[in-house]
Amino acid sequence: CELPNSHEFSHYYYHYYCCFPNSSPFSSATSLFFCSAAVPSPSPAARPCRGSSSLCPPPPAEFELSALYAMPNGLLSMAFCRPPCCWCRQSRLEPILMEVEDAHKNERSDHGGRGANGVRFINNSEDHDPWTAWAYKPRTITSLLLGACLLIWASGALDPGSTASNDRVTSVKRGVWAMIAVFLTYCLFQAPATVLIRPHPAIWRLVHGMAVVYLVALTFLLFQNRDDARQFMKFLHPDLGIELPERSYGADCRVYVPENPKSRFINVYETLFDEFVLAHILGWWGKAIMIRNQPLLWVLSIGFELMEFTFRHMLPNFNECWWDSIILDILICNWFGIWAGMRTVRYFDGRTYEWVGISRQPSIMGKVKRTLSQFTPAQWDKDQWHPLLGPWRFIQVLSLCIVFMTVELNTFFLKFCLWIPPRNPLVVYRLILWWFIAIPTIREYNNYLQDSKPVKKVGAFCWLSLAICIVELLICVKFGHGLFPSPMPRWLIIFWASVGASFMVFLILWTWHNHRTLMKKML
Repeated sequence: CELPNSHEFSHYYYHYYCCFPNSSPFSSATSLFFCSAAVPSPSPAARPCRGSSSLCPPPPAEFELSALYAMPNGLLSMAFCRPPCCWCRQSRLEPILMEVEDAHKNERSDHGGRGANGVRFINNSEDHDPWTAWAYKPRTITSLLLGACLLIWASGALDPGSTASNDRVTSVKRGVWAMIAVFLTYCLFQAPATVLIRPHPAIWRLVHGMAVVYLVALTFLLFQNRDDARQFMKFLHPDLGIELPERSYGADCRVYVPENPKSRFINVYETLFDEFVLAHILGWWGKAIMIRNQPLLWVLSIGFELMEFTFRHMLPNFNECWWDSIILDILICNWFGIWAGMRTVRYFDGRTYEWVGISRQPSIMGKVKRTLSQFTPAQWDKDQWHPLLGPWRFIQVLSLCIVFMTVELNTFFLKFCLWIPPRNPLVVYRLILWWFIAIPTIREYNNYLQDSKPVKKVGAFCWLSLAICIVELLICVKFGHGLFPSPMPRWLIIFWASVGASFMVFLILWTWHNHRTLMKKML
């Protein structure tokens, strides 16, 4: 192994390095790992780290970030060193390139950005295949001029008489939609970059803009009264604004109904062919792809069923039979969705990510496959949540679960308070938007948890997701006053109070035990 040229990594000082053979889990080729010393040294004193992953003890609870290093296959990785051993993990950021100080280059790219953890990224068209480089060129001025032409045509700026026949309501609607379109166009070209680059970074900038529009619309709705908010929903869909009866799934829990003329298993039949069955399966498949941790998924699955049981006195939808909640939901729908999602995760995790440009594909079929693969991940991160790493990490992972379940509960309470039927397309649009928002949110939050910087902040999507969740919850609380006359049962209040108290005692004892263990090691 040889140290790199000084001009390639001029802003790092190296003191330790490790060479791992071809059996390294990070690369099929020999990899060179560099670890910076605590005190910078002008000349690297090459001294190999003693031990390897099989000889070193388990890594410490809190890693100390030492250096970023480049792998032979172009991946970026982070090395955590605490002499005499090193622990290294891979941060799959291919094909984004990290910007380094280069003594032979005085100019930096003007089209860069920063990732969620403050890492500078370069997004230059020179890094892309010649056939697709055109899609990564900004062309912001050209797009601005084309957008101005569309505004002139749609608004009738040069021919005011063409829009004189429109009534006030139509003009307001057109103006609002044009306002949203202008904002989304701005986000498409100028919104901050995210950690995701497939199929194109502009797609995720557009999702960022749609999340902001949704947050602003929710804020506007929050400042209305309940009746006006319900009537306002008519502007989004003409069938809304009418009170609809809510279906109670627990009215008749019999599996066998002999007197029913249509079917003796009518209750099971209607439950199986309910729209929420498909929503359960697809929803848990999507959550498994995002979270990629089976124990955490089962915590969310069982936790949401507990939430349904807790709020069944408020919403008729949550009043389910025992066989519907335990067998159909948890053991069939949720299990199948989690199983299919984890199979998808293992499929992508087992692939070799060595991308070759479209122009270098030898055949037409290869070019078609490479084009379609642009809609698959560039790299696949195996998220490590480690909820038992410590009390603070446990709280951080638990907070993710709470936000997840709150977003799901908001779906049902918003439908009930705003008179939105389950089959209305607005419900589907909201769920799809939330899924697109959650994909970069989970990536940013996992990067946030694994970042060892003393001063850090969450990414833009994490902030937006939490803000949207809070505003949705505030709408449910405000518009729900007087709609739920049945109080929560006393035994249920005692149960959750006991759970909360036990949780606090558990965290205090855990923190005290860790502190006591640390003090013994110091002595």
